[in-house]
Amino acid sequence: MKFDSEKFDWLINESILTFNLGADLLMHYHNPDALEDKHDPSWQNQAVYFWYEKEPFERKSLPDEFDSFEKQVFTINQIPEGIKIKSGEAMPWFGKPGGGTKLFFSYLDNPITLEEAYKLNAISYVEKVALTIDNLGILQDRDNYRFITEKGITFDGSLPVFEGKKVSLSELYAAGKISILKLK
Repeated sequence: MKFDSEKFDWLINESILTFNLGADLLMHYHNPDALEDKHDPSWQNQAVYFWYEKEPFERKSLPDEFDSFEKQVFTINQIPEGIKIKSGEAMPWFGKPGGGTKLFFSYLDNPITLEEAYKLNAISYVEKVALTIDNLGILQDRDNYRFITEKGITFDGSLPVFEGKKVSLSELYAAGKISILKLK
């Protein structure tokens, strides 16, 4: 069923979900058959390094097999003291042009795994969920769902503002400027 902003307008606008304003969705690759080997670049590119979710695959300069791996999407929570996010530009490799932003967490200039970051509550794994007539109850389930907005959306009181104009949440949702995330 196509999203009808008029039909769902009041439901979205009365939602109790919290917001991640302008937060980035990030992702890393996961192959459940991979064995931990801190010296193996393939393992590092699954367990340590991550990318912006919208980063095109070619810009990551990874072997083609990575494109078939599970993509685990997450947001960053509050980063614990002493932990930093470092980044660099992916170099051309594996016949790919590179140029993407490759990120990782570090502590005392040493990389830490995404599993460690998760245990420190630095990240939350999420899944984008499409609103349908059958799942409208998620708009009242603050424990398991939240909104995420694109950069550039602010609030004037309780009304969202996008490109200098006050708009409804349902208009932003219909335009793809806000999404609903399910916490995993």
